[in-house]
Amino acid sequence: MAYQQSPMAAGMEPPEAQTIKSMLHIARILAIVLGVIVLLGGLAYAAWIAYLSSVCSTYIGFDPYCGAAITAALLPAIYLVLWGIVAIVVYMQMKSIESKVNSHQYESAKSQTLIWMILGFIFGIILGVILLIAYLKFDPLITWQRNQGGMPPAYGMPPAAASAPAPMAAGQKFCSSCGAANAAGTAFCSKCGAALAA
Repeated sequence: MAYQQSPMAAGMEPPEAQTIKSMLHIARILAIVLGVIVLLGGLAYAAWIAYLSSVCSTYIGFDPYCGAAITAALLPAIYLVLWGIVAIVVYMQMKSIESKVNSHQYESAKSQTLIWMILGFIFGIILGVILLIAYLKFDPLITWQRNQGGMPPAYGMPPAAASAPAPMAAGQKFCSSCGAANAAGTAFCSKCGAALAA
């Protein structure tokens, strides 16, 4: 029976691995774009709050209400700066996860994805959803890898030893009783002694 060439034998990857890598690419692009925008926005907002603080202390003098309002307004700026830093770190971590997928270290890549998926949900829903999709795609790959006992050379193909019989040497005779191979010109089986066909 002839089998079609498997995706991995043809230089391709399992479809789940391709999906994971696509999700990681999307997460990287989204993380760097949002990270830079939010980080710069948070720094600009913090600078504006600092300016208001200087105006408050210069023109009004020491006012506890003004100081408390400035402090409260500074909390969103701190959150935005943290969000931007986390998004940039997520961008850097996606390359590390992708290299583990390329080297078929699926369990380690899944564990690393879980950490950044949780942070993605805390600091931005979109990043968390994209990494959740990638995280769920690891399960079929890990199951398949465990069933194969490691990393086989061909994804989805049956084992070569089970699918192909041993080649027959020129002039060999096979015993019809036990199946043993015998040298050419032998009248009786060397294993069971049964008569061999001429």
